[in-house]
Amino acid sequence: MSRAPSVPATQAPAVQPTEAVEAPNSSSTDDAGPDNAVQVDEVDPPASNRQELSATFAELVLADALVTTFMTRPEIICLAEGAFAVFTDDRLDEIGLNPESFAGAYRQPGLFVFGDWFDISDREAFDLENLALGCVDWRNFVVQVLVAEGEPMDRAQCIASQISVDGLRDVVRDAMVVDTGEGFGEAQDEVASALTACYLNASPVEVS
Repeated sequence: MSRAPSVPATQAPAVQPTEAVEAPNSSSTDDAGPDNAVQVDEVDPPASNRQELSATFAELVLADALVTTFMTRPEIICLAEGAFAVFTDDRLDEIGLNPESFAGAYRQPGLFVFGDWFDISDREAFDLENLALGCVDWRNFVVQVLVAEGEPMDRAQCIASQISVDGLRDVVRDAMVVDTGEGFGEAQDEVASALTACYLNASPVEVS
């Protein structure tokens, strides 16, 4: 399914607060009146490429009615905040992944598929898959896609319950790494088999 659609970022260790240190007294400072005080404008630091990418991701996807049919807002935000942590800043520059290039790729038929537009490594692809698996309920994603394609809810839930963990990874890979054009990627055959079993009311055992 080409138009729908790492380990989750680890939390940084807590930094222990340090005691405030008093600045030494200065006679010139003591003598300075309000008119002589140096005004320092507080300026927010410019957003990094990674921050801008995350913001662009969230903006584009949350505005996409098709994707929001299949994913919840928290799932989309999780993807937006985590996807670019897979890459170092230098690596983002190397493969030309920036807000403009990402937006251009997103608006093409591939949608999420990073590997169709950027020369990402196998390791980066694997990390993206892990990140996505941790952010999104992909069984529910499959359910929503099937319902959108006309399957009754109970049958869609039956089909999704039969997809293996490896099959779910295949669904993620097709949505975020490389678009195979096969609907659910390499999991398409697994989905088709589950459809037949559920259609025949075979009551298959749920795969964990």
